[in-house]
Amino acid sequence: MGHSHSHHHHHHHDHASSTSSLVSQEGSTFLTRILRFATRRVARFSFAGAAVAGAVYLQKRHVRPSDIGLFLVTALSLSVLDKIKEQVKDWNVRFQEFTKTLEKHATPLFAGDEEERKSRELHRAADQVTYLGVVINLVLSGGKAVIGVLCHSTALIADAGHSLSDLFSDFITLYAVQLGRLPPDDDHPYGHGKFEAVGSLFLALTLIATGLSVGATSAQKLSEILTLSSSTIAAPAILPKRPALIMAGLSIVSKEWLYRITKRVGEALNSQVVIANAWHHRSDAYSSILALFSIALAMNGWLAADAGAGLVVAGMIALTGVEIMGESIKQLTDTVDETLVQRVEMVLHQAMHHYGNRVISGIQRVRARQVGSSSLVDVSIVTPPNVTNPRALEDELRSKIMKQLPCVIDAEVRAVPKEDNEHDAAASQSTTPQSVVEQDVRGEIQKHASVVSIGEVRVGSSGNVDVTIRVDPSSTVQEANGLALQLIDSLQSYETIESARIYLDLNEHMSMPIVNTST
Repeated sequence: MGHSHSHHHHHHHDHASSTSSLVSQEGSTFLTRILRFATRRVARFSFAGAAVAGAVYLQKRHVRPSDIGLFLVTALSLSVLDKIKEQVKDWNVRFQEFTKTLEKHATPLFAGDEEERKSRELHRAADQVTYLGVVINLVLSGGKAVIGVLCHSTALIADAGHSLSDLFSDFITLYAVQLGRLPPDDDHPYGHGKFEAVGSLFLALTLIATGLSVGATSAQKLSEILTLSSSTIAAPAILPKRPALIMAGLSIVSKEWLYRITKRVGEALNSQVVIANAWHHRSDAYSSILALFSIALAMNGWLAADAGAGLVVAGMIALTGVEIMGESIKQLTDTVDETLVQRVEMVLHQAMHHYGNRVISGIQRVRARQVGSSSLVDVSIVTPPNVTNPRALEDELRSKIMKQLPCVIDAEVRAVPKEDNEHDAAASQSTTPQSVVEQDVRGEIQKHASVVSIGEVRVGSSGNVDVTIRVDPSSTVQEANGLALQLIDSLQSYETIESARIYLDLNEHMSMPIVNTST
């Protein structure tokens, strides 16, 4: 079959790489929590400041002491509500994990055809629930605007504007989801999944803009009410009427129902843009709750309740937008998906327990990033030097990861011999893009006339390269080995390539290693 040459390097850190990986992951998680806490605090104070500043600008006046008090009260109220919201979300996540555990032990895994059918049904459900949202938002935005004007309810008119922005978000969701489903092409070889993240980003900006607009208007109204005495003559003219109260109640029921079914579909599909649209529905329900209570209080003369509640709910809308924007930016910048990394490590540890240390010595690195509703995984494992067929092990682990984690559409698994572990750790610091390394590899191999064609080129993040080639059919095994040695020497002369393995493509379905060497 072939032979291999390797240079042994003595070291004493069989599990050092996996241990350091866990330590760095814990540090990364702690740092992420700190940054998230700081970001949300900045967002709360920024919104409170922007809302008060907007009110001052709209009234064309100087800042008053009451404005500072309004700023502090708004920021404090948002902080309390934000903590309540986070606690509720945490309980919800724990409950979902518990139910998933029960389902995992109660039902068998789906077959391949069943998984494909289920995926088609979920995509169809995403379209249906979004179209339903378009119809409901169209009816609500028009109905709120008309009844708000006729019944003298400024809160309902503002709520109509929110429903209109929700209608706009439905169209963004439809467009982003349709683009995200397109298969890979020449311009987008990794698919179009990131279009969903772009759609989520636009949704987030819409929420932030809506929150700031409603917040500034509410702050202006509240400031006027607090500084001016209400007029008993004008009061009856501005009091809202009962139809406005009924319309707000209908909006709450319809939007909360729409939020629940949209979020359920989005989580099943793992689509950030659908989940973001669901939270937009929930924010509209919040604003309708505000409108309901403020209308009820205003009908009894409590006019300040309208503006005060409007300011707080506007802040929650803006904070939701900031949160969605953060998740979108993480996807667009390929930020590590820590939850998925942990799930992949669980699969690898199960494989280590199954095969034993004679096949897998340890886990060197696990990286994961999300692309729309799907994910890409990059794994490096450490194997003993006596493993004779690392390619088969890589393919089997890749299959296990993609089977147990349906959200993973592609997994690159690299088996690193224990002797090469130190070299790979140093080479992993390279910042050269893998596409550039692949281009160099193909260009170098094409210089050799004996190579008929170049098949798959797999570039590992640690500087290791696997290349499948076809040689002249008249070449002997000795000639193929000699050619492979020349190719490896020339490839490893590049600073970006730590080691190379050459595979001979015998036919369309089979390949065998000619030479494997590392320095």
